[in-house]
Amino acid sequence: MSSPRFGITAKFTVLASGLVVLSALLWGGFAWARERALLREHTEREGRLLVSAMAIPIINALLYEEIGVIEEGGLLDNFVAEIMAQEALEPLYAVVLDPSGKVLAHNVFAEYGRIYADPLTERALSAQAFLLQETAVGGVEAWDLAYPLAIHGKRWGVLRVGISLHPLQEQLRALATRITLFAGLFFAGGVLVFHALGRGLARPLLALVGRMESVGSALPELPAPALRRDEIGELERSFRGMLERLRASEAERERATRHLLENERLVAAGQIVAGVAHEVNNPLAALEGALFHAERAPEKDRERYLRVARQGMERIRTVVAQLLDLSRSGEVRLQPEPLEKLFQEAALFAKMALKRKAVLLDVRGPPPAVTVRADRHKVQQALLNLVLNAADAAGESGTVRITATADVGCVSFEVEDDGPGVPPELRERIFEPFFTTKPPGRGSGMGLAISRRIAEVHGGSLTLEDAPRGGARFVLRLPAHPEGKERRP
Repeated sequence: MSSPRFGITAKFTVLASGLVVLSALLWGGFAWARERALLREHTEREGRLLVSAMAIPIINALLYEEIGVIEEGGLLDNFVAEIMAQEALEPLYAVVLDPSGKVLAHNVFAEYGRIYADPLTERALSAQAFLLQETAVGGVEAWDLAYPLAIHGKRWGVLRVGISLHPLQEQLRALATRITLFAGLFFAGGVLVFHALGRGLARPLLALVGRMESVGSALPELPAPALRRDEIGELERSFRGMLERLRASEAERERATRHLLENERLVAAGQIVAGVAHEVNNPLAALEGALFHAERAPEKDRERYLRVARQGMERIRTVVAQLLDLSRSGEVRLQPEPLEKLFQEAALFAKMALKRKAVLLDVRGPPPAVTVRADRHKVQQALLNLVLNAADAAGESGTVRITATADVGCVSFEVEDDGPGVPPELRERIFEPFFTTKPPGRGSGMGLAISRRIAEVHGGSLTLEDAPRGGARFVLRLPAHPEGKERRP
C-alpha cells in the first residue's frame, strides 16, 4: 500500500505548523512592539530627567550672571560637559541657546556664538515645556530633547540635548533575534509534536485503509470491535458492519453460483441422456445375443460368448460411471490428470450429447502425452458446455470440431464450429452471466460464464477466437502439471 503524497499527517502538520507560525508572528510582533514602546518610554524618561535636572543649574548660572553675582566664566561649558558624560544615553550634542537662537554653550567649541534658525531650533525656542523631536545626526537616528530655560515668566533660552537611538535600536535588534530564535525553536518543536500527533491520528485510518484494500476475491478476517469513541471508531465500526454484510452477500452469491453450476451440470447431463440410450442399447443387444448363443452353443464355444457378454457389461458400466462422474457435485479438487484421458472422456460425452442433433462431430487426436493439473469433472462440464453451444451455433448439417494441444507449461482444448460466428459487438458480452443469443427458453446464459469461471479456478483462461471457416473457436487453456510429459507404456 503506497502512502499518499499529501495525506492527513502532512495536512495536519502543515495546518498546525501554519497556526504555530501565525501565533509566533503575532506573539513575537506584540512582544517586540511592547518592548519597543517600553524602551522608548524609558529612554524618553531618562532624557527628560537629564535635561530637566540640568536646566535648573543652567538657569541659576544665567540668573546669577545677569544680576552680577557671578561671572559666567565657563560654567555653562561645565554643565554641557557633564551632560555629554552621560554614557547611558550616548548624547550626540548639548547646546544652550539664548532666546534669539545664539549659542551660549556647546560641546563643540567652534559652534560658540553661532545663531541657529532651523525649524528644529525654532520649535524648541517656542516650546513652553519639555519637547521631544526626532532628527538624525551623521546618519544616526536621534532625539532632540529641548527644555525651556525659564522661571517666573522670565525666559533665558533653551537647553537642547541630542541623544542617539543606537542603544535603543541595538536592544530592539537583540530582542528581535531572541524572539526569532525562540519562534524557530517553538516552530521546530511544534512541527515534531504535530507530526507525531498527525501520525497518531492517521495510524488507525491507514490500518483501516489497508484492511479495505485487502477486500478482494477473498474477504479478510473481521477486525476486532472498535474501542475508540470518536469519529475514527465510528468509521471502524462502519467498516466492520460493511464486511459483515459483504460476507453474508458473498456467502449468498457462492450458494447461488453453486446452484447455477449444478443446474448447468444437470442440463448438460440431460443432453447426454438421449445418447446414453444408444450407448447402452448396443452393448445390451450384444449381451443378449451372446447369452442366447451361449445357452445353445457347445461347451467349447461358451467361453467366447461369455467374453462378449462381459465386454458388453463393462461397456455399460463405463458409460454409466462416466455419466455419474459428470453429474457429481462438489468443490474443485485439482489433481494430475492425463490429457489423453480427459480428451477421450470429453469426446465420449460430446458424442453422446450430440446423438439426437444433426451435427457432425470431428474429434482430432490423439492428444499429446502430457499431464494437466485439473478437476476432470469440472473440465468435462466446461468442455460439454462449449460443445453444446457450438452444436447450437452450427445448426443442422454443421460441424463441431474438438482438438487438444500442448505448449510450454500449458494445454489447450479447442472447440470450433462452422456457424455464423459471434458478432464483434457481442464478443465482450457473451461471457457475462445470463447473457444469451438463443431464443427464450433455450438457454440460461450461464454456460459460458460458468465455463470461464471453471477455467479461472484452474488458473487458466477461456477465450473466443476467429475460426478459419468463419465460425467461432473457443479455446480452454489450463496450466500443465509441473511433472511435464508422461511416457507412454
